Amino acid sequence: MEYRDQLKYIKTHQEERRPDRGRRRKKKKRQNQRQHQHRGRIGVFDGFLWFVQALATLFFLVSMALLGILPAAYMVGACVVLLLLLLVVRSMQRRSARSRKKKSSGKGLSFVVSVLLIVAGFYGLKVNAALDRIAIGDETGGYDEQHAFPVTSRPFNVYISGIDVYGDINKESRSDVNLIATVNPNTHKILLTTTPRDYYVRIPGVSGEERDKLTHAGNYGVDTSRATLEELYDTDIPFYIRVNFTSVEEIVNVMGGIDVESELAFTTSKAAGEVVDVKKGVNHFNGKQALAFVRERKALAAGDNQRGKNQQALLSALIKKAVSPMILFHANEMIGSVAGNADTNLSEAQIKALVRMQISSMEGWEIDSVAAEGDDSGKKYCYSYRGGPLYVSVPDESSVEDIKQKIKTTLGKTVLEK
Repeated sequence: MEYRDQLKYIKTHQEERRPDRGRRRKKKKRQNQRQHQHRGRIGVFDGFLWFVQALATLFFLVSMALLGILPAAYMVGACVVLLLLLLVVRSMQRRSARSRKKKSSGKGLSFVVSVLLIVAGFYGLKVNAALDRIAIGDETGGYDEQHAFPVTSRPFNVYISGIDVYGDINKESRSDVNLIATVNPNTHKILLTTTPRDYYVRIPGVSGEERDKLTHAGNYGVDTSRATLEELYDTDIPFYIRVNFTSVEEIVNVMGGIDVESELAFTTSKAAGEVVDVKKGVNHFNGKQALAFVRERKALAAGDNQRGKNQQALLSALIKKAVSPMILFHANEMIGSVAGNADTNLSEAQIKALVRMQISSMEGWEIDSVAAEGDDSGKKYCYSYRGGPLYVSVPDESSVEDIKQKIKTTLGKTVLEK
């Protein structure tokens, strides 16, 4: 083949191959374009996780709004933080989709946040349901005046009744624990007043001019006990909280035990529910031990008077622990444990307002205690018992008068000197 023929042959074959090359280039270009478009798109699974996180965020915020114990500033802060988390996860997903290198798309973060929000949301709903079971005053409709009371801005009295039964709180029974908590939300002061169960008093609307033991007033209902103490101390007691032995045990156990300071060293008897060697000073009790501590009176020289002081010591310890920030982690268990074992005529809204106030300020409370004194050396006839005279504690009028003045002072009322 001549040289010219060879050149012609080569040229012809090159022209035949050019279209194939062009087609290959176009195909490769289209593939690159598709890969680029695909690279900028968020994956289906990533999009689904982000959507779940958004729903979990909404569920959590709604449940917290229904619970109503977080201050407005906390709710706003939660909204901002959760919105930022949504934006961060979305940004990580987009960056991962555009990148040629393998980068995190925030799957782990989105999953963890979603799980935590769902758990916290259900936690809030459970606490809200438990509060609804405790605040029975909302259901009875008989405490409209009390429910209009602004508990976060005005001082008030709460009667705390401990009935000597296990189980159903609705069972009418004698009140072995009779405490008045005078609460001043403006000064953050609480006065705890204990009155002996055997105090010899009139029971309004029941005994007329005859007298009876204070504990017997509980047989006629918690409102009768409340009215009896109102008359005794000449003060208004709009609210009550009623607990039984079951609730005391469970609350203390949920809190992980309680540190209580005892004025005396003594040993409780089996009749108190548990044999406990109580030392003078600080004692760490579980639920059964704490209950035995406040029930025991036969081992105490001062009998019921000292038992009242022990009840004050336990209640003071419970209040101090209940207002600490760590209690938020036990709120569901604690409220759940007393639901069915405690009730109150405080409305659900009032309870939430008090909790919201405490979370907002995180301020400690100054707690003072006083105990009514009396002469328990003799027997008297009681209205509710016709079988003969019973041992009672005849009120010491100077002690009663002193308590009246202390309650008025804590309430912020002017006390006139005689």
